[in-house]
Amino acid sequence: MKLSGKILNQRNQPVAGATVSAKGQRSVPANADGEYVLQLAEGRYTITVSAVGYQTKEVTEVDVKANLDNTLDILLEEKKSELGEVVVTSSRRQESTNTLLTFQKNNTAMTSGLAADFIKRTPDKNTGEVLRRVSGASIQDNKFVVVRGLSDRYNAAMINGATLPSSEPDKKAFSFDVIPSQLIDNIIINKTATPELTGEFAGGLVQVATKDIPVKNLLNVGVSLGFNTQSIGKEFVSNRRSATDWLGFDDGQRSLPASYPTKYLAYNRLPVADRYAISQQFNDNVYDEVTSKAGPIQQYNLTWANATRSKNGAAFGSVVGLTYRQSKLLYPTVDRQIFDFDGSTLLDYVDAQNKYSTTWGGLANLAYSKGKTKIAFKNLFNQLFEDNYYRRNGVNIDNLQDVQMRSSVVNQRSLYSSQIELTHQFKNKFKFSGNINYAFNKKDQPDLRVQTYAKPAGSNQPYSLNNRGNNTNRFWSDLKDQSAGYQVKLEMPFNLNAVKQVVSVGGGSFARIRQFQATILGVNDPSNASLYFEQYNNVFNSNNFGPNGFMYITDLQNVNDKYFGASALSNAYVMFDNKIGEKLRLVWGARGEYFEQVVETNATKSVEVQTEKFDFLPSANITFTPNRKTNLRVAASRTVARPEFREVAPFAFFDFEEIASTVGNPELKRSSIINTDVRYEWYPKNGEMISVGAFLKSFDAPIELRLNSASAPTRRQYQYQNAESAILYGAEFEFRKSLGFLGKEGGWMEKLYFNGNASLLFSEVTLQIQDASGVKTGAFNRPLQGQSPYLINAGFQYDGDNGLNLSLLYNVIGQRLRFVGNDNYGDVYEKPRNLLDFQISKRS
Repeated sequence: MKLSGKILNQRNQPVAGATVSAKGQRSVPANADGEYVLQLAEGRYTITVSAVGYQTKEVTEVDVKANLDNTLDILLEEKKSELGEVVVTSSRRQESTNTLLTFQKNNTAMTSGLAADFIKRTPDKNTGEVLRRVSGASIQDNKFVVVRGLSDRYNAAMINGATLPSSEPDKKAFSFDVIPSQLIDNIIINKTATPELTGEFAGGLVQVATKDIPVKNLLNVGVSLGFNTQSIGKEFVSNRRSATDWLGFDDGQRSLPASYPTKYLAYNRLPVADRYAISQQFNDNVYDEVTSKAGPIQQYNLTWANATRSKNGAAFGSVVGLTYRQSKLLYPTVDRQIFDFDGSTLLDYVDAQNKYSTTWGGLANLAYSKGKTKIAFKNLFNQLFEDNYYRRNGVNIDNLQDVQMRSSVVNQRSLYSSQIELTHQFKNKFKFSGNINYAFNKKDQPDLRVQTYAKPAGSNQPYSLNNRGNNTNRFWSDLKDQSAGYQVKLEMPFNLNAVKQVVSVGGGSFARIRQFQATILGVNDPSNASLYFEQYNNVFNSNNFGPNGFMYITDLQNVNDKYFGASALSNAYVMFDNKIGEKLRLVWGARGEYFEQVVETNATKSVEVQTEKFDFLPSANITFTPNRKTNLRVAASRTVARPEFREVAPFAFFDFEEIASTVGNPELKRSSIINTDVRYEWYPKNGEMISVGAFLKSFDAPIELRLNSASAPTRRQYQYQNAESAILYGAEFEFRKSLGFLGKEGGWMEKLYFNGNASLLFSEVTLQIQDASGVKTGAFNRPLQGQSPYLINAGFQYDGDNGLNLSLLYNVIGQRLRFVGNDNYGDVYEKPRNLLDFQISKRS
């Protein structure tokens, strides 16, 4: 049998080369990541750990059995020079059994997070759902993270130390639903900045670590089924599905005809006869409706881990994971209303939504370590396919029309992320770490189809096709985003007044290239008026295009429907980690970032945006530790939030679910944020914590998505705009406590934990009021977009020695500002909803 774990110091750093032994057994060294593996027979042991510069530690009552986890992480204390040899004795129960709490307690910055052992006890299927469990975090649209009430564009994301690009064409956000929860090792959200991390966030920096090198060989196969009471066994409606949708790829049935010229205006310049011919080549059976039964949600996963160790201390390990999920979910009655300022109704629609989803992903991590050197190659791929079919009925009171609409919205996304990492500790204790990373992100919308029929409100007339503008068209888009970069870091310990200090220097570069193009097609008025009354599945039959029908498909593209973007971010930093006496720790320094960005339209090659900007970003984190169980933290920093490609590109996209369009703004400026935080942390026992904190953020030129002057009552248009200033302040409370004090010592209640977190948030945005000549005449305030007044997570978790796990989890967010209005049309708020999750599992 194997006992494994990590050796860490009080700075949360791995202690490479530490010697780990069990009495009567051969000792082994910890590798560059502080990891060790002891080969032991079943029984109870005392584990001894020693390392140069640290006090020797003995951990007693360590049971090694076949049905136990057999994982033990050990924290070493630095040796005090005035003392002789000291041996610290601890029991396994006293030693931390929750690595993430140990990380949080000793981290350089204020963090919150979740570890794999917590994640597996939740019903969450992807990272987006997991993130809503983190203190101060919520999720919008089931995938975009909101931290401390700040919308997704004020947060950043990293995977295995590499920056993740925006996965969405219409916002600065990463869609966390593409990373399956089974492949996560831990999730950390940094809420305060340090010089070694990117300075481009204000709410939180989400760091996702996927499973790394194994300490034991294993093959794990999992199958799970779930159901939604309003979906399972019910009739599921959609358009025809392609033969490969279940694999996450369209097989080509939704593609444009090969003869269609995608170059700007090329189709419209063709002779009429050629346009007839091309229009007849479009796939016309895609409008047929098919029905099936909504079955259970299916999820399958496989994890294979293997490690080989040689007698000279070298080790080679690999982890391969595969996961697959498929679901059909029904939302039979979704009400959609838009109201005027006086409360009168402008739109009153009811949607029947049918949502099909397939997700599969793979992870492959390889690593080689020997002594104090480690090389790792980490790869993640995910494929997500969504087909959302809408049937809408209702009345457009503003236009005095009854409306029927059908729409098929397909999203196909691919993500590949890869890193090569090198870690080496020199004999003088200097430690070098670096990585080279690459990411490829692709999103397609193949043949987004919308058909709208209307008639005079309340009349007995038949419905007729509305082929004007966005009411009836077909849309294709293709987004490719590639990024590559590197990061290097050198940690150099030194002694000051006989106390160990650390200075770190580093830097790197990150470059991105984005290519986006869209094709929007409509139809002209038919020469045969009877076609207006043709059924939805026959109206665009190929036989209806020609001199006696619709004549030809029309190209509705404009010059901004294709754009190219490139950016480069170079950085360098210096960071000091200073111990001042026994109780005070100061992590401080500065980071410099130089950002360049260019955006041009592909059609005319005209440059829309050209930016060059240098930012100096200082930060400081102070931790006062009056005793082993308590931390008092204070932090201050300056960070920035830069516009994303989509936010500055003048491309407009209409969202039929939201009944609104989004357009970029080439005049957008980057935001500058001053952040201050204070937090009190108490760790009463290992695996337990209670914390309370407060924060204040001041924004210069915050970026928001606001309604612009081009909006009509029932056709809203939102544009990214800068406000003048804003402030955000709030309080956070987090706890994890065993209920063992309610029962006898060693009883089952010691394995029952009550955990949760709550946040109370307030914000104000200042917007200037100008007269017709542009002169400022006043100002008014309102909340930040996306900000919730409160967030609550709470639940019980039971982890039995017999492999039985139970969890009951509750989540709610307060009413938040979803869309910002203007002088003519009001704001749109998202109402709270209560979520209650229960899961039971048994490990054999």
